[in-house]
Amino acid sequence: MIRTFRAELVRLRRRRVVLPATIATVLFSVATAALVLASAEPVRRQPGFGQGTTIESLSRPGGGTEVFTAGVSFAGTFVFVVFVGAIAVEFSRGTVRTMLLRQPRRFALLAGKLAALLTFAAALLAGAEALTWLAAKLLAPTQDIATSQWTSIASVGHAVGDYAAALFWVAGYAVLGMTVAVLARSVPIALAVGIAWAGPFEHLLQDGWSAASRLFPGLLLEAFVAGGTEDVSAQRALVTVTAYMLVAGAIAAATFARRDVTS
Repeated sequence: MIRTFRAELVRLRRRRVVLPATIATVLFSVATAALVLASAEPVRRQPGFGQGTTIESLSRPGGGTEVFTAGVSFAGTFVFVVFVGAIAVEFSRGTVRTMLLRQPRRFALLAGKLAALLTFAAALLAGAEALTWLAAKLLAPTQDIATSQWTSIASVGHAVGDYAAALFWVAGYAVLGMTVAVLARSVPIALAVGIAWAGPFEHLLQDGWSAASRLFPGLLLEAFVAGGTEDVSAQRALVTVTAYMLVAGAIAAATFARRDVTS
């Protein structure tokens, strides 16, 4: 697993990977800060729980990183598709067979690749949080949002907690994406399933079936990173998603270990 992890990190550190990822992170951070701050309204206009960010909540110690978590909650489909494609492309290109010649232990190969992708994603996530906080700090005065508490000691705890929540959110999509990719073994099929499921399908069912928010993994991940919703608390979302990840990981590992790799 360690050898696979290191080898995958070498691939991910290449300029043609790092440069586009860095540009996307910067653009995402600035756009997120601008959109979230522009949509924030006084609390009296947003009755109920889970209705979005408010000027009052953004003025608190955790307001700077609340902008970040509010933004990432809408990027789930993109993250899911990225991990689906990153795993499925190895089957389509036939590189899985080559990798197995160097690392015949299939579970170690799959785990090492996933760990490397998550490590790379964690670094980008940390950068995104810092850049979003900085962009929000610069733009907040234009929306009459106070930022004096964003640099307090309490804000550090909020920043760490929000980063941990976002990292778990990424890990959830990573494991689910890996499972879809291992089962489909084809980039077009895996992406079609990923986009359809994580995109419109879950949200369409949510509109007509309230229980969907408590059952579907994508909706649960959104609820968790948002700190909970009216339909499901963050704690319940965490427990349910963890169960999904364990089951999905076991399915992916068993499938990858047992099925023949012919190309």
